Amino acid sequence: MDFQNTWYVIERHNRYEAVSHEVLCTFEADTYVMLQNFETHHEALVELRRLIRIEIEETQQKLMSNTPPKF
Repeated sequence: MDFQNTWYVIERHNRYEAVSHEVLCTFEADTYVMLQNFETHHEALVELRRLIRIEIEETQQKLMSNTPPKF
């Protein structure tokens, strides 16, 4: 695998990010969690978008369950 062209989806500072191998190498190892690696930037962005949608749906469900019924 050519790591120079590899893209990663990581979690850093409670946020998801899609970063290149070059950028990932500038981060300290204990400042992020690597979730997955991809061959293309497009694939990494698709996964990033999917993860964000899941977070939004989970947050909406939590908000709806905490909202008292309206009369």
